[in-house]
Amino acid sequence: MRVPTPQDAIQAIRQALGAGVRSITRFPTGLCHYVYDVETDDGRRVVVRMARPEAGDILAGGVYWHERLRAAGVPLPALLRADLDPPGGYPMMLLERLPGRDLDAAYDAMTSGQRQALAEEIAAIQRRVAATLPPARGFGFARSYDDPALRDSWLDVVLADLERSQSRIVSAGIADTDHVDRVRARVDAIAPYLLAVAPRAFLDDTTTKNVLVDGGTLSGIVDTDYVCFGDPLFTLALTRMALLARGRSTDYTNHWQACLRLTGYQEYALRVYTAVFCVNFLGELGQLFNHDEAAGVDTTYQSHLEATLDALLVRIDCHSDLSRDGPPHRIGPLHTLQGRIDQQAERRGEIACAEGEQRRPRADPRRAEAGQ
Repeated sequence: MRVPTPQDAIQAIRQALGAGVRSITRFPTGLCHYVYDVETDDGRRVVVRMARPEAGDILAGGVYWHERLRAAGVPLPALLRADLDPPGGYPMMLLERLPGRDLDAAYDAMTSGQRQALAEEIAAIQRRVAATLPPARGFGFARSYDDPALRDSWLDVVLADLERSQSRIVSAGIADTDHVDRVRARVDAIAPYLLAVAPRAFLDDTTTKNVLVDGGTLSGIVDTDYVCFGDPLFTLALTRMALLARGRSTDYTNHWQACLRLTGYQEYALRVYTAVFCVNFLGELGQLFNHDEAAGVDTTYQSHLEATLDALLVRIDCHSDLSRDGPPHRIGPLHTLQGRIDQQAERRGEIACAEGEQRRPRADPRRAEAGQ
């Protein structure tokens, strides 16, 4: 199967700008498209995003949402040209190259104050998206308001994410599918909350990727092929899991969470979502995606993800904070989950908090719930 190459990107530049190319480098991140950082021979910096023909409808989502999101105040790069059905070529978008690099690459050099300011800005952008874009008629990741992939409920979206993780884990044969079952039990426990979520617009991939940082401040947001409709906490959870996966401080997501003033139910859901993404990361092990060959499995990384999942699940079961809310949606008491907590976690005398807290003896969730 032929895929876009640097030569295809150079040809697209020539046709769109009438310019030659001085340098071209493929961005190393991303799991779907082929994205190139280009400097033209007249000194312009641009980005070429190219898709395989079968993924052209995803790239079309980026074109569809571009002006809608810019109108909502999202700092996207200017779209210079789009050709979604080029004869004999690949669907492409040509955009200005914003300064900076992904948050993932900039994170360790940023001060705590810079991370807090960035978190507040991303939270404000998400609020503007929700306030500006109308709700959808369904839930999930949409390439347009008419996307047939929209689902009937937010619960369906979360369960579909778990099903995809399970399918990937089975195909790779690396991780254990029991991890998915353990998280699904916690999702089932908050089904009333998930069924009550409204189809509210949010950006699903403004995580440690696609958020460009220059000099410690926000430069812009890229790769918005989808807008998601449902619970905006999903993006916060994915960002938190991306930091946990790299063993990094979660002060950035803590600042982001502080901007939201979450209820106890929302904090509980955030923890469940983070566990959902932990098995998502386990499902990515051994996958090919848009690379020439699947990367070898780093067993140390796999063990780290599995240990993180253990700690996340114990925090879900033992340290919920639902008592602060008068329950708008009924979620059963935590002790009803005890029969579904895996035996390994039951045997642990103490746990390592996945978010960097000190090790501490494990509390009895029934005593914790009763305030004892």
